[in-house]
Formats: sequence, C-alpha cells, structure tokens
Amino acid sequence: MKTILPVDIVSIGEDNNSYHLFVSGVINGRKCDLLIDTGASHTIFDAMLIPESPVGETAGQEIHSAGVHAGELKSSFGRIRNFELGDLKCVNWTVILIDLTHVNDLYKKITDKCVAGLIGSDFLLRHQAIIDYKKRELVLRNIKQKETQ
Repeated sequence: MKTILPVDIVSIGEDNNSYHLFVSGVINGRKCDLLIDTGASHTIFDAMLIPESPVGETAGQEIHSAGVHAGELKSSFGRIRNFELGDLKCVNWTVILIDLTHVNDLYKKITDKCVAGLIGSDFLLRHQAIIDYKKRELVLRNIKQKETQ
C-alpha cells in the first residue's frame, strides 16, 4: 500500500532559487510540519516540541549529529507514541531528539511553519520514497515500522 502526501515547496532566499520541502504529519495527536531532508542521514525530531521524556542511550548506540553549521549537536533518544504521515503510522517509535531552535528561528523569518522534525534518508529509504516535484507529492510505501516496548 502507498501513502501519497502533498508537498509544500517553500522558496528560501532573495533569488528564489533555493527550495525546502515540507509535509504535514501528526505526532501524538498534534498536527505538525516536517521538513524533508534528503541530505540528513537520520530522521530527527525537535526535543523542544516533542513532550516525550528521553529514553537514554539504547543498546550501546551512539548518536553523532552534525549539520552544515559548525560543531556537533547535542542529541538524545526519545519515544513518540503515535506518528502519522497520511495513512502511514508508527507506534512507540524510538527517535532521535535534537533542539531545532536554530532551524525554527530561520523559518520564522520566512514562513509561518514550525519545524517539528526532519524526515531523513533513513525513513525515506525504508519507505521507498519518491518525491514527485511536478505533482508536488511524496509517495511512501507503507512498510510496517518495527514497534518497540
């Protein structure tokens, strides 16, 4: 089964030739905006917006996070009880949490969106994502997310 989501393409910058892609999702019953970031290795969520308490280091995994800005970002693990992108649903999903205040500060100047997370290559690959720029759609295959306790 496929999930097809509308993509909002936001022009960034004065020259209007830089674009960012957004989809709408639902985290624990609350609608949110998510940035599609094909250059990000991992899907991450804003530690300031997700009311989940961190679950700490899991099974010896280390989190290494860096962006295009200097330095490494402090990150932790957390759990989202319910995450939805259209018909695609993840339950009790262990996720990476990062303070996205710097990202949201940028978008406040440009758009009314508050970025709750970045959908990274791990999620896009797992769900065999297709971004159709002409139709402004994100197509995902509904591969069941492994549930954790």
